[in-house]
Amino acid sequence: MATMEAAVFTLATKRDLRVWRWNSSDGKKSIEVAPSAYGRATMHDKDLLIYIESHLVAAFNRGETPSRTVSFSGYNYLKVTGKNTWSDDYRRLKQTLDRLRGTTIKTNIKTGGREITTSFGLIDAWTVIEAGKEDERKAAICVTISEWLYNAIKASEILTLNPAYFGLRKPLERRMYEIARKHAGRQGLWEIGFEALRHKCGSTVERARQFRAEVNKIAAGDSLPDYRVTVTAAGKVRFISRDPAQVVNRLAKAK
Repeated sequence: MATMEAAVFTLATKRDLRVWRWNSSDGKKSIEVAPSAYGRATMHDKDLLIYIESHLVAAFNRGETPSRTVSFSGYNYLKVTGKNTWSDDYRRLKQTLDRLRGTTIKTNIKTGGREITTSFGLIDAWTVIEAGKEDERKAAICVTISEWLYNAIKASEILTLNPAYFGLRKPLERRMYEIARKHAGRQGLWEIGFEALRHKCGSTVERARQFRAEVNKIAAGDSLPDYRVTVTAAGKVRFISRDPAQVVNRLAKAK
């Protein structure tokens, strides 16, 4: 949920070497994200963490205490997250691992009920065991996630995502869905101003008009799972649940 609140992952599609800083409106929470030479971790790189989290959550739900190191096949990861399984996709997977390992976060956001100012990488280590160039699908991958992320998963500080999330190609679409999932949730609808949304998205678009145009395009495309996006006459962005019962309940409470 912490990575849904603050834009830890860049929206850029090219290598992003900028340091990004975020502070909550009350000044109590802060995050600084610094890239390595490989660039800052992207919204699409986050798929790997979501995949790993799903394995750990399943283990915790079975009553187990899993290790921070998770092993899986590259082929399964690519298939589950809606990617292709060509040679270039395995090469890009290694680039994802490099960016996740190199991206450094400094924050005081609580995980597991404790507030500790700390600096860490999104993952601590990764290993790819190649089966041979003739069959890259058999590559085994081992990833050790950070203790910060592990504590958040252990404390159930997570939200489920619609599997259709992996089909969203634009980074801004993914980020807007995350924001809706966290703030709108199941309450039917939720509104936010354009500038506040731009801040939450971590958009580096200098011109507010350009960001507004991108949001309007996403609203017109109606591509987000679980939520529809509209722009109100007052100039706010409204996220509306696709579940009519949730909307009815929200409107009933507002009366």
